[in-house]
Amino acid sequence: MTTQLLKDMSGLISSWQPRKVYHSAPRYLDDLKKFVQEKMAMPPALRFSGKKTAVEFVDGGTLDFGVNRKTAAATESVGIIMKRDLMTLPDVKLLMAQIQQEEGKFGEVILLVLGEINADMESKLQHFLEGRKSKTTFTVMKK
Repeated sequence: MTTQLLKDMSGLISSWQPRKVYHSAPRYLDDLKKFVQEKMAMPPALRFSGKKTAVEFVDGGTLDFGVNRKTAAATESVGIIMKRDLMTLPDVKLLMAQIQQEEGKFGEVILLVLGEINADMESKLQHFLEGRKSKTTFTVMKK
């Protein structure tokens, strides 16, 4: 089940352009967080749906951050993991360990891969994601 928050967050991440070129992944993450917070703070009419919402940003534990949104009808949560340049097996294994630790904490998680990803490592990650038994939905985005 894809929630509206996942669709909204995917749209925001797709439209995000880093404000400058950074030399470290944490700076890209800070830039993304600031962008998402600014967009989510806009009045509802300028944001997504016209519904009244309460948005909360949370530390994601081993995730980079999470967003919880409450509307009159439902509570939705999306976690974000950002990785830069998945080129080696240790990079992918670290990401797999993060995913295993976060299973079930968020209903849906976006894996944002910045930069390059080795085709073999992408295949290993996809195989891992497909083989999980958890109900958490993972969406992989590349930028």
